[in-house]
Amino acid sequence: MRKLPALLLACVLCLFSVCTSAGAASPDNGVLISGDYEYVLLDNGTAMITHFAGDTDVVVVPARLGGVPVSSLGEKSFAWCPSLLDVTIPEGITSIGDYAFLYCTGLAAVFLPDSLTDIGRNPFAECSMLADIIVSDDHPALLWDDGVLFSRQDHRLVTFTAVRPRGPYTVPEGMTTIGASAFYACDNLTELILPDSVTTIGQKAFGLCTALRSASLPDSIDFIGASAFYGCRALRSLIIPGSVTSIAEKTFEDCTGLRELLLPGSVRTIGERAFYNCSALETVELPPRLKFISRSAFAGCRSLVRVTLPGRIARIEDGAFLNCTSLEGIDLPAGLRSVGADAFSCCYSLREVILPSECAEIGPGAFRSCFSLTSFRVPESVEEIPDELFAGCTGLAEVFLPSGIRSVGARAFLACGQLAEVIIPDSVRFIRQQAFLGCRNLLRVSLPDPSADIAPDAFEQCDSLSGIP
Repeated sequence: MRKLPALLLACVLCLFSVCTSAGAASPDNGVLISGDYEYVLLDNGTAMITHFAGDTDVVVVPARLGGVPVSSLGEKSFAWCPSLLDVTIPEGITSIGDYAFLYCTGLAAVFLPDSLTDIGRNPFAECSMLADIIVSDDHPALLWDDGVLFSRQDHRLVTFTAVRPRGPYTVPEGMTTIGASAFYACDNLTELILPDSVTTIGQKAFGLCTALRSASLPDSIDFIGASAFYGCRALRSLIIPGSVTSIAEKTFEDCTGLRELLLPGSVRTIGERAFYNCSALETVELPPRLKFISRSAFAGCRSLVRVTLPGRIARIEDGAFLNCTSLEGIDLPAGLRSVGADAFSCCYSLREVILPSECAEIGPGAFRSCFSLTSFRVPESVEEIPDELFAGCTGLAEVFLPSGIRSVGARAFLACGQLAEVIIPDSVRFIRQQAFLGCRNLLRVSLPDPSADIAPDAFEQCDSLSGIP
């Protein structure tokens, strides 16, 4: 009788061994493991591969794992496998997720089955050696033509391979969508012509196409995704179609050769970093419907000389024109209410800025290191001079502070070497640390009410200041 518990224990261990050989589950996320594959079970009773951990060069994806049919390859499931050279995907697989083979830099050939009907964002992005995607001529959902993979079902260009001959490319008539990352990092593309059937350009569609010199966008396009032309350094000019209403974030970031850009009046928003580091951009006419300039939208546009903001602009966000080193002037509308932190920081050539009287908010460092700025009138509606507002403005000779301000921030006038006189209103209750540090030509300061809290080092290194009345 004492042998029975031991027999039961042996049976349990045997069952456990069988289960783990078929697929061991993690108690945390339900992921099962079989050989080099991690997978999860879907509600329809099939399996989705979530990660491939092998290092072989030729892979035939299994049709079953743990006795369960495999139906899907998940997002980035085979990504960053540089050893992969050849992949065969078996019949029964119906779906490949976004960027499934991302950065498989040695991958040269892939076989796709007729059962595959759902293909995500460019599964083969950054597969720089991919030369052959094998699909049957009568594939119900896909078309492979001259080094380009298309989805018949949603009329989408999925993958443009980097091994195609260098030169121009005309997208076939009938395509409606340039898929996300479809041309990403394809340095063989020099010119792009899109047909009137195209309405959508997905995110990162032409990102890092460093040889792309020109692109013809038809009026049919009404959506351009984030980072769509990111890093297209050879692109010189572009006309945005009138049906586009938004320039998404980072759309033209690092387009360092872009000199001219025509934005239609239909555009209502420009996203963060949309033109970041477009260092050759000399002029830009902003559409009249804009209501704000987004964070870092034109930061690093070092050739931009002058900007006129539309009348509806009420807000300039942080770093909007940061490091626009050639910017000499900017025309601000009467309705402007706020200027963000570092909005014009390091605009070395900026000589004049006139803020409207109703602009009540100015962020820290908004005009930091504007060396050419000589005079500034702070609007009457401003209640605080923020930290480092004019720090490093070595040419600033006069500043007019409004009667209602309550505080002068830390290092607000740091190293303003040409500043000779400052009249500080009686309303000021705080002058923060190092507010006027290094203002070596400061001769006269009219201080506020004696009860004001003045930091001990507020006027440190003001060598010409003989006394403070």
